[in-house]
Amino acid sequence: MSKVMGLREALKRYVRDGSVLCLGGISLCRRPMAAAYEIIRLGIRDLHLIDIAPGMPQILLALAGSASVVEGCWHGYELFGHPYMWRNLVERGPKETGYRFNDESHYMLSLRFVAGWLGVPFIPTYTARGSDLWNPEFDNLWDLRGKRRKVAAKKFAVIENPFKEGELVRLLPAINPDVTIIHAQMAAPDGTTRILGAHFDDFVHAAAADHVIITCEQIVSRDTLAVNPEMNLIPSVYVDAVCQVPYGAHPGSCLGYYDYDPWFLNELVRVTREGERNPEVFKRWLEEWVLGVESHDAYLEKLGLRRLLALRADPALGYAPELPRRLHEMPPPP
Repeated sequence: MSKVMGLREALKRYVRDGSVLCLGGISLCRRPMAAAYEIIRLGIRDLHLIDIAPGMPQILLALAGSASVVEGCWHGYELFGHPYMWRNLVERGPKETGYRFNDESHYMLSLRFVAGWLGVPFIPTYTARGSDLWNPEFDNLWDLRGKRRKVAAKKFAVIENPFKEGELVRLLPAINPDVTIIHAQMAAPDGTTRILGAHFDDFVHAAAADHVIITCEQIVSRDTLAVNPEMNLIPSVYVDAVCQVPYGAHPGSCLGYYDYDPWFLNELVRVTREGERNPEVFKRWLEEWVLGVESHDAYLEKLGLRRLLALRADPALGYAPELPRRLHEMPPPP
């Protein structure tokens, strides 16, 4: 059965106000950016985001007013700079901004997704002992617990190890997102998905979710993916929608297809830095690159062929070796 549909159709079908949403990839790598832009265009609000090492899409959804609750372990643009306006949102607090971020470690979040995949309500761990991650004073979701759907009633619980008297173990609640969106290199119409390079936590992101949307660079036949089947990561049974979205991770990278866009990322960080003092700077950027662009195809047309070709990866290396990477010596964009 074909699960192929347009990106907007898939988002309208599965993502709605208040959804618990996981966005795959990590940091600047293979993030479903086209999906994040489209969520903003659709005006979807009050999203609860939860995943590992949040980056560009989570920051943009927060700044655009689409996300109000986030559970994660980091926000940033790596070497390109600090997430200035996002930091300002967190520091001002939910009473003023309506936005809250709850910090957990990468491993804590990974374990919670594993519990969601296994279908168990919680998972034991020894991790982060001695850390303020366990301090109830720093639980930024305390007033939502037991009140908002899919916000766990407790951040953690402590029990005695039933197999070792006197030893305490912490229990973490499982994560089951309403929707996980993953950008991949290839997918078949039935949903079988192949990811080249590092998988990060994308398998458990998909396996723990109620629904999964795959955006991909190419839709290929099931027979194509039957060759070297060990390279396929996500089986079709987990997937609800497959959307062909070339350059769907831009301005991030997608191994084997294109590198990150240093010009775009430099500009985005500049805009958010200046936006701390003058929010109109960011609003103009958002209107130019997201709200004022009717579709992903129009976004690619706005970027231009020369820019896209400059980012294209060397097939043997998987990245663009000629791409300028010294930020202080960055030439003008092509």
